[in-house]
Amino acid sequence: MTAARGTPLGLPVAVAPVLDALCLAVFVAAGRQSHDLQGGASWFFIVVWPLLVGWFLTAAAARLYARRDQMWLRLGATLVIGIAIALLLRAAVTHRDTPVAFVVVAYLFITALTAGWRLVVLGVLAARRRGGRSPGAPASP
Repeated sequence: MTAARGTPLGLPVAVAPVLDALCLAVFVAAGRQSHDLQGGASWFFIVVWPLLVGWFLTAAAARLYARRDQMWLRLGATLVIGIAIALLLRAAVTHRDTPVAFVVVAYLFITALTAGWRLVVLGVLAARRRGGRSPGAPASP
């Protein structure tokens, strides 16, 4: 599962954190849509910043983006601890409610997205290997 350069998924190092941040932003946007909430960009940033802070502090401590070994364990630690930190920040700093249903949905949705894009990349890499091409090789015409 390791690549010559980049992440364990063979992606440039900067791609994984960007995709994870996008997953967190999608979670917030989906929540806004499903609850028919109003508000501009300020509302979005008030809701997303605790997630970003909790996620990336934990990802740095777990070395999610810096180490190639134990990717799933590092992701699991980032999910469990990072979301917990985000929920604590949400309650303590922004004074937003954190009902149990929100906690469950946050863990499930964010896990599905962040693990999901990694599984897709691993599937593409496996398909390329079965086809006899290396992960970085261009497709045949």
